[in-house]
Amino acid sequence: MTLVVTCAPGLEKLLAAEVGALLGRLAPAGCTVSVAPEGVRVDVAPADQQSVIGALNLGLGLATGVRVELGSFSASQFPQLVRKLKQLDWKPWIPRGMAVDVRVRSLRSRLYHTKAIADRTRRAIAEALDVAGVDAHEPDSSEPHARVHVEGNENQFSVSVDTSGEPLYRRGYRLATGKAPLRADLARALVVASGWAGDTPLGDPFCGAGTVMIEAALLASGRLPGAGRAFAFEAAPCHDAARFAVARARLSGPTRSALPRLLGSDRDAGVIESARDNAERAGVAGLITFEVAALSDAPVFVATTLGARTVVTNPPYGLRVGDARTLQNLYQRVGTLIRALPAGSHAALLTPPPRVRDLGLTLERAFESNHGGQHVVASVTAS
Repeated sequence: MTLVVTCAPGLEKLLAAEVGALLGRLAPAGCTVSVAPEGVRVDVAPADQQSVIGALNLGLGLATGVRVELGSFSASQFPQLVRKLKQLDWKPWIPRGMAVDVRVRSLRSRLYHTKAIADRTRRAIAEALDVAGVDAHEPDSSEPHARVHVEGNENQFSVSVDTSGEPLYRRGYRLATGKAPLRADLARALVVASGWAGDTPLGDPFCGAGTVMIEAALLASGRLPGAGRAFAFEAAPCHDAARFAVARARLSGPTRSALPRLLGSDRDAGVIESARDNAERAGVAGLITFEVAALSDAPVFVATTLGARTVVTNPPYGLRVGDARTLQNLYQRVGTLIRALPAGSHAALLTPPPRVRDLGLTLERAFESNHGGQHVVASVTAS
């Protein structure tokens, strides 16, 4: 069986390393991991599928979702598509009578009308499950539903079922946000790219709602990123609650209750309160110190007793700062403060590509991705 673990563009190699490390803790028999255009593909023995699906959803911090690939086939006419869809093994994954949300992408194929493909997929699933009175409606977002992905390219279609439900970067802790909040998966990727191993102080001088700091605390303390939420696979007919409990117990080892100083700051007092609330929901409030401070007074820069430290931050792109000159001055100031850090310090910044040169730092590009429709680049440096 093949699982498709999806991620934000640019995170594929980081995700593959994370998947490999997680499966190393679970130790399933005969798993193979490979980087793919959409993320990572994991081939797993049928006997281990329940444990692996549960582990990936619980333990991955860089993924957006985990899908079970049901099959692939060629089709150039709708009757052919429906016939082959009905031959797939839907029963373990789709509860009878549950609405199905079908997401379709079709490129360079004779069957290109995505709504028509989605309607026929829902009908094929209902007939395969022997559900009387086929209901091909698109589910309302508020009603329970399963999600199916149909991907077509040059008349070759692959079909998969989502096991995650809400995207995995929606951990459940961030109910309060500031302006332009950073997604949790990108925040964690930035922490990972910085090379921080949880052994030196870390700070974010533009912490906003605290996502970078919370992800750093979760990562270093050993807490599972998905521990506080539910998943779509728990409603699947094949779900084995006992196996899932075993996988959860195996991954939920002792957590670290003491970490090096984690210092989040922002000039906006309102978002600092939001950050504290979010950290409380994430179970890491006691590990992070949040302060109201302007950039030049940020604790990660001005604290003289920290020694070598790591700065991980997502500076404003222009949405919170008015004119281009002000933004350029801000980035230049960030670069100056980073250059002044003690020897052995590191920094990782997520910025639009044009802003990299304003930092005035010697930087190495770690990954490129998209954030809220904005092309961004993660850059790292060491002193």
